[in-house]
Amino acid sequence: MNALITSEELYRGYHSKVARYISAHVQNVHDREDLLQQVFLNAISALDSYDPSRSAVGTWLYTVTRNTVIDYYRKKEHEPVPTELEELDLFPAESEEKTLTSEALEALASALEKLPQRERNIIIYRFYYGISAKETAEKVGVSYSNVRFLQYSALKKLRRLLEETGLF
Repeated sequence: MNALITSEELYRGYHSKVARYISAHVQNVHDREDLLQQVFLNAISALDSYDPSRSAVGTWLYTVTRNTVIDYYRKKEHEPVPTELEELDLFPAESEEKTLTSEALEALASALEKLPQRERNIIIYRFYYGISAKETAEKVGVSYSNVRFLQYSALKKLRRLLEETGLF
């Protein structure tokens, strides 16, 4: 178990925020209850893999919540996945500290331009649009495993390029 936060603290601290997010995206009250349970089951089972150096716990839980809601829509054959799930500011205090400055955004844009086109597209599809690796593979015209490899490679290059700017 992660020593920084217990499953009980996670549940108590974020239950209402997660419930609000799910309520904003799912109409059926029974499905909302099921999803709320599923989010915390997913989060608690993955708590050991949470890395506080990569993100705040709220940001990590937001990702778990968002992915659980997306999976819910993907499994429902008669309802399409919303093209964009509304990005609610669930954890405003944590979001403010993660806001990028215009200087940092310019550095990111410049670094992206230095990547090969295919890698740049993969990063944009995966992280800007939030498209799955499988869908990205179809759009880019490569295999799923190649998308994962190219994404890994591109992220390493981006990290190096951004570290060179001294902003990160």
